[in-house]
Order: sequence, then C-alpha cells, then structure tokens
Amino acid sequence: MRKTCTKCVRSLPLQQFNRAGKQGRSGVCVPCTNDMRRLRAPLPDQVPDIEQVRINNAAALWFGPVRPQPRHAV
Repeated sequence: MRKTCTKCVRSLPLQQFNRAGKQGRSGVCVPCTNDMRRLRAPLPDQVPDIEQVRINNAAALWFGPVRPQPRHAV
C-alpha cells in the first residue's frame, strides 16, 4: 500500500507515515516532518578559527586588492 504525502506530493509506502491514532496515518511523511524539525532548530554558534583568519588576511595582503574589471592589454 502506498500513500501520497500532502507536503511533498511523493507517493511513499505506509511505513513512511507516522501513526495518527484513530485517523490511521498522518498526511505528512517522516522525511518532511524531520525537515520541519531541522528548520525550527537553532544553528549552533560558529567559533572562528583564529589561525585560518590570519592565513586569509595574509593571502589577501599578498595578492593585493581585487580589480573590478580585468586589465585590457593596449
């Protein structure tokens, strides 16, 4: 038996849908439910890598400023 998800409109086996008590199975599949949970969860703080920042700054100084357009040979 297959059922169509109301969120992503994919036809999936019944095992991919959570039980909804007396109503049978929910209309949203498990992958969509997991995606919704991930979107609600806050992202962890990013800790800057001091050594990588130093390397990036040194490389930027080494190559100099970037020109907005390439130089044309005259």
